[in-house]
Amino acid sequence: MPITPVACSLMASFMSAITILGVSSENYTFGFQFVVINLSYLVFTPVAAYLYLPVFFKLQATSVYQYLELRFGKTTRLAASICYTLQMVLYMGVVVYAPSLALEALTGINRVSAILSMGLVCSFYSTIGGMKAVLMTDVFQSILMFLGVFSIIGAALLQH
Repeated sequence: MPITPVACSLMASFMSAITILGVSSENYTFGFQFVVINLSYLVFTPVAAYLYLPVFFKLQATSVYQYLELRFGKTTRLAASICYTLQMVLYMGVVVYAPSLALEALTGINRVSAILSMGLVCSFYSTIGGMKAVLMTDVFQSILMFLGVFSIIGAALLQH
């Protein structure tokens, strides 16, 4: 798969409704100090690329969990995997709940119906279309997110 759609898909995957709705309200309420977290990505992404990735390549580890098993044993890998799985299950609940609140406020759709319909639609296109469908949907989603954010910024600048 080409690198640009994969990069857009990764970006869209890391930006959820929490990012779009939560971070903007956080900045509005408390100011731009939250931006400092994003600035840390500029510093620590190269650090990870030059310090950690060579170790992974040398060991031919395909995941952090494989590295943990090689370094600390199977019990550590299992514990880390279980913790991550629980974290993601809880996170997915929040990630689905946030847009359901927005849908309820904008359209009047019941929150439970919004959650179920989002889950069904995503499960359906993922099952039918596979990774290519997920990739293309993420590209479309990232374009919409950028357009939405820049439209709001433009509208805010024009009002002041």
